[in-house]
Amino acid sequence: MKTKLISTLLLFLIVIGILHIPIQSVFLLTDVEGMPLHFIPATDKKITIGWRHSVQLTPWEETYRVVNSGDFVLESTTFKSYGAGTPDTDGVVELLPNGYLRLTEIERTIPYYSLFYVPNSYYYIKAAGKKYLLSDFVPDYQIVQIHYNSLVLYEWIYLKFRGGKT
Repeated sequence: MKTKLISTLLLFLIVIGILHIPIQSVFLLTDVEGMPLHFIPATDKKITIGWRHSVQLTPWEETYRVVNSGDFVLESTTFKSYGAGTPDTDGVVELLPNGYLRLTEIERTIPYYSLFYVPNSYYYIKAAGKKYLLSDFVPDYQIVQIHYNSLVLYEWIYLKFRGGKT
């Protein structure tokens, strides 16, 4: 009887341990309360967030690199129109052949990316060579935070079965 109890307890501890094994690095999209909305595999620690600027109505992209702390470091911002919200004193400006401007070497590090999703901004994320439209998994007029995270098995299972992964 005592051996069976010890075996059961040991099995329980092993299962609990397995469920806490980190299995995948992801870009985790949450609402402002931290509830998961979606996750995107993060195979190369780079993410690009794109949208249509609300005033100029032109495309805009920002590319971030994730550092060891999990923070996002701005690598570049690319846009066609120069105006409200455009960095004008930082970085190196490059005029691209397609008429866009790319700014690099801007010293900006953030713990996560935050946005207010509105449908007419056409937000998207590019990661690991794939493009994800936020309209596919984010409710309209929702504050969204994008974090770099390592999911453990039980989190991955939860999100997978509730539709949180592409």
